[in-house]
Amino acid sequence: MKGFTLIELLVVVLIIGILSSVALPQYTKAVWKARAAELRTVTRALATAQESFFMANGTYPRSFDELDIDVNLPNKGRNSQCGLTTQDSRGNDTYELVVNNNFRFPHYLSSSLFIDGPYKCAGFTFVHPQTRAKNFTENKMYCWEYIIGFKKPAGSFCEKVMQGKYVTTWSEGYYRMYELP
Repeated sequence: MKGFTLIELLVVVLIIGILSSVALPQYTKAVWKARAAELRTVTRALATAQESFFMANGTYPRSFDELDIDVNLPNKGRNSQCGLTTQDSRGNDTYELVVNNNFRFPHYLSSSLFIDGPYKCAGFTFVHPQTRAKNFTENKMYCWEYIIGFKKPAGSFCEKVMQGKYVTTWSEGYYRMYELP
């Protein structure tokens, strides 16, 4: 008689289960790192467009319409899903880009956040010159996480996925900021 015994089949299934339990978290982490790389690149392009606007006009823009960049994303207006004070945001089902220039409390940011998934309201922010905020370096990108109202542990994206180093809590404790390697 040829074939496999029940014990041999169970051993094979057990081995496959062990291998998949090790591989699946690594695969998930790799997928989110790839998404984060895309988001970081788009955030850098937004920051460059805002800096170009500033050099030409002496002030930062209030909306995407003023920028020389086509992000090809639907307009979400002034309603950021993660508590940002914004003049204009654009986004899709995965992430949101924000022109986050607050002229009353001078901070000028190019920001992005995931709006879905395990890292909802985590993303990147570029701190522009003329921003009056403690503990930040101008012309630098940071990883940030919106932490109010979420049960995920602080640092779950910025520390574990992006290997960021905690810098400070910002905007009345709503965001944790991380320096990127």
